[in-house]
Amino acid sequence: MVKTAVTQPRLGQLVISKQGRDTGNTFLIIALLGDDHVLVADGRKRSVLKPKKKNCKHLAFTLQVAAELTAKLSAGDRVTDEEIVDAIQRLGENQKEGEVSLGER
Repeated sequence: MVKTAVTQPRLGQLVISKQGRDTGNTFLIIALLGDDHVLVADGRKRSVLKPKKKNCKHLAFTLQVAAELTAKLSAGDRVTDEEIVDAIQRLGENQKEGEVSLGER
């Protein structure tokens, strides 16, 4: 796990949806689409095979980043839904223990 300032969305970063029918759900960023959109997946309702395109304005960014998934995604390797679920559970536990969420980008 790597802590980073949230100036740009990063691959493997834990985010929380603020808008849409998935409000309040936790996701990981699995792809960057320009400056204002990302693809997110949670490994359950949103598989890595069918990720959700989200506007960055509609996401609350945390300081939590799954370093092992960031490395795989940056290298162009595929990640599995199980890896996404495990990373969200690990990072989510840290978030509940008092990690800071920066909210809007």
